Amino acid sequence: FKSNFGMKSFSIASLFFSYALLTGCLSLLLMAFLKKTKNESLQLLAFACLIQFFIYTTLILRPNIPVWVGFYIPNFLSVYYLYFFYNTVKVPTINKTQSIIKILSNGFIFIIASLYSIAIYFLNDSPYEAFIPMLVGIVLTVGNLVIANETLRVQKKTPNIFVKISFILSIIISILWIIRGIAGYFFEIVLAQDQNLVNVILFSVLLTFIFIRKITWIGFYLDSSIQYQERLEKFNRTILELVEEVKGVESVAQGIESGMVNVLNQLSKERDNETGNHILRTQLFVRLIASHLDDIGKSDINYNQASLNTLFQAAPLHDIGKVGIPDSILLKNGKLEGTEWEIMKTHTLIGERILSSMNIDGQINSDIIKVAIEIAGSHHENWDGTGYPRGLKGKQIPQSARIMALADVYDALLSKRPYKKAWTYKATSEYITSLSGTKFDPDVVDAFLVLKDEFRLIRKQFQED
Repeated sequence: FKSNFGMKSFSIASLFFSYALLTGCLSLLLMAFLKKTKNESLQLLAFACLIQFFIYTTLILRPNIPVWVGFYIPNFLSVYYLYFFYNTVKVPTINKTQSIIKILSNGFIFIIASLYSIAIYFLNDSPYEAFIPMLVGIVLTVGNLVIANETLRVQKKTPNIFVKISFILSIIISILWIIRGIAGYFFEIVLAQDQNLVNVILFSVLLTFIFIRKITWIGFYLDSSIQYQERLEKFNRTILELVEEVKGVESVAQGIESGMVNVLNQLSKERDNETGNHILRTQLFVRLIASHLDDIGKSDINYNQASLNTLFQAAPLHDIGKVGIPDSILLKNGKLEGTEWEIMKTHTLIGERILSSMNIDGQINSDIIKVAIEIAGSHHENWDGTGYPRGLKGKQIPQSARIMALADVYDALLSKRPYKKAWTYKATSEYITSLSGTKFDPDVVDAFLVLKDEFRLIRKQFQED
């Protein structure tokens, strides 16, 4: 009985044809699958299947092609197949693996494969021809035992039923190859395509186990991919839960920070004779100047919406240190004299100490408090170095404090107090302009002059309480 392809049923040729067809189709399926998954480990397995397709196709065509091609190519590729499959087992990962080019360019494997192929070619039609099956059996047995050992290593690291099955199959395949080597000698089976019942049975069983081993590794990778996806989804859910928790903590922290700043503001108001609208106006002045400086490229930091809001919230704390000044000095209606003035000037350092004490593990965690410390300690420093408490000069003074200095003086001069009359807008502007480069930062004064109409609008909108 002959099939449509002219091959006897259960012949070596039909068996090799069927196996070549199976491995070729499996290789194509894996490559199609790889286009979607990009699984580099399966890419090695796809290439290993392709190698076996060429091996058994060449064996079928051996009678019709040059002798050296028929002997050299399949035996050469047999060694490379084992090496490819070994690398498939060696790196059972979802992503990173050895590249096909790197495997093909391995010089040591190339030499082994070449020597093995040449040896079989020269043994053919020689007095030692009967030893060809034994040589093939030894080489392929050793190769499959190496694969079995690597599979066992993977099994210890990644317990999996597919890996365990593959290990058992690798041992069985090793045993079958050495059995075929011995049987070849006793039953006069010299070449792979020799039509011999024992040869047909051995190859039928052998190729079945080899093909099943490939399927087990596909199962392992698919199972690993599913488990990986499940772990990834679980990890993502955990991350989302953590993000929600962090948001909750941040919300609570922001609430605490906001409450803390409000308490400090209220404390500052209770110990000062400034009105609530004075504080709001200076906040608006400070933010206006900072935003303008950023627009013209003269800001020391990037004043985005967040940093402008921080500056706005920190500004009212510039005089928090006055809580440490005695009432007799703080609430005096007249001009402060000698010692009284020296005591009043200490409010800058007192403010710094109060705000600096609000730390956790030695770190100031609030951006508002950090800026408030700058302003409280330096808003009475002068551009020319004649200010207090440290006599800082120029850009040694934090820009937030330089801005606060002008905003505070501007609003104070325009406000009526028990010890003075309110100044006019013209007189205030002229006074501030005259102190550019001495008391005030010239850039801040220039910004004020550009914005003075907006300053007047703020004054009118938020008049004295």
